[in-house]
Amino acid sequence: MEAAKKINRARAKTRRRRLQGGRPPKDDRIVVTAIWHVLRTGCPWRDAPSCYGPWGSIYTRWRRWCASGLWRRLLKRLARRAQGAPRHVDCSHIKLNQDGANPQGGQAAQAIGLTKGGLNTKLAAAVDRYGRAVGLCLAAGPRHDLHAVAPLPSTLRRHRCVADKGFDSDSFRARLRRQHTLCCIPPRRGRRQPARFHRGYYRCRHQVENFFGRIKKHLRIGMRYEKLAETFFAFVQFAAILDWLTHRG
Repeated sequence: MEAAKKINRARAKTRRRRLQGGRPPKDDRIVVTAIWHVLRTGCPWRDAPSCYGPWGSIYTRWRRWCASGLWRRLLKRLARRAQGAPRHVDCSHIKLNQDGANPQGGQAAQAIGLTKGGLNTKLAAAVDRYGRAVGLCLAAGPRHDLHAVAPLPSTLRRHRCVADKGFDSDSFRARLRRQHTLCCIPPRRGRRQPARFHRGYYRCRHQVENFFGRIKKHLRIGMRYEKLAETFFAFVQFAAILDWLTHRG
């Protein structure tokens, strides 16, 4: 019933725009398909196929949706359906293309940093037992993994955090305990009092690596072309949403 009301309101709004004159708005489904094409192929906006309409209209709609936080809200809604107690956490480097190397305001403000391999962006993710994203964030390439995942622990509340030895830190463990999150992190070599961890949960940590592999198949993510962290992160969220809709574990 509510869906029918929304459709009727949208149709009434479209009729009013037509009466006022001007070009009718492009169907959102066509725009989303065009955005998916750019995400998958990594092509410039100007090279988007003409069957989707003027590239300027598609890009304007994309920037409007990015500014409104649409993809963040959609991913948050899907994350409510996450299954299982473990939340697998890890980070992955994303190579920066030369087209995105000179952003306005400087590289540091756009989650870009210089590493031994060149300019990089670090993507941190928390996924459920089937490898579907429940939390994402960006950081500059040289940032340590513990600092890169700083915004994520809120998505781990009352779950079990599964991570590798790079996250074996007393401060990180204490932060997780304060929010009633269990730890499954193997201790680093040389620990005087090594913490115990559940090997069964740890064997499934590859789920977060599989998630990175799936979304990096989209060329717009595998090689960062975006100058702005906002638009690049929106592409990452869009890819994570598509992964939720297509990946069943």
